[in-house]
Amino acid sequence: MVALTRFLRPRQIFIYMICVVGCVLYLRVSFLKTATGSLRGSIHAASNDPNKVDNLGNDKEPKENHGFNKVQEMLYNRAIQFPGGEQAPVRQPFTLDGWDRGSGGLDDDDRKLLGEIYFKANSVFEYGLGESTYIAAAVGVPRYAGVDSDPAWVVQARTKANMSHFRFSFADIGSTGNLGYPKDSTLQKIQYNYQVAPLQVENAPFDVYLVDGRYRVASACVCLLHAMSRGGDMEKVLVGIHDNDMGQRGYLIFVGVADIVEKRKKLWVYKIKPGTTEEDIIELWKMSEKIQTRH
Repeated sequence: MVALTRFLRPRQIFIYMICVVGCVLYLRVSFLKTATGSLRGSIHAASNDPNKVDNLGNDKEPKENHGFNKVQEMLYNRAIQFPGGEQAPVRQPFTLDGWDRGSGGLDDDDRKLLGEIYFKANSVFEYGLGESTYIAAAVGVPRYAGVDSDPAWVVQARTKANMSHFRFSFADIGSTGNLGYPKDSTLQKIQYNYQVAPLQVENAPFDVYLVDGRYRVASACVCLLHAMSRGGDMEKVLVGIHDNDMGQRGYLIFVGVADIVEKRKKLWVYKIKPGTTEEDIIELWKMSEKIQTRH
């Protein structure tokens, strides 16, 4: 180009340089448009893939090495330990002798069965707090977590159980009435806050899950799914449903995915049926939402 400018006048050189610069800019703009279009296409394709993003466009791929997950795991492992200086609870068989019977619906057959199961278990999760929680405390369950939709019941259970390593949570399902039923059952947050959120924070499976609160079939399904997702030994994991004798509530459909292994009048205890898949359980969970609203 230097040699060429020797034969051109200054005005011609100026025009020539403008043309060169214009060509360079055009090529750069064209490249950027192409690159941006490809990037947008990739983002659009990813945003339409339900397996990779949620409905807000957030990446759903697991981030096992994410800092939040590391902190969560460290604090969880600390939370399930006994407080510093405290000894592990004394394991002792349950007895009805001198037992302060509650009025929450358990009969003596229920109490004795729960006592036997809880005494053998190293971990228990409960939907619905109350007398069953006190039985867990009486036999010294090493790892316990429970949830209730009534904040007063949470406070009462924590106080009366008097086990500092027990962990309790409150499920906000809106204003509640008798027995923790939501006054407005149309609230979108109810199912997640009650069924999933309390178990979402539990990194390890439980030996026993007791369902004695709201949305019992749906909650029982979530218990099985939680144990499976956390690597539980599904040949040993137990799920109990209280008031299972009340056929009008639709609890009997749970036998579609689980076998009855212990049965009293009100308390029935299940193990997952051999060959049952997560998809089978999810289908039953969906069905339970259609046939019952709150029980």
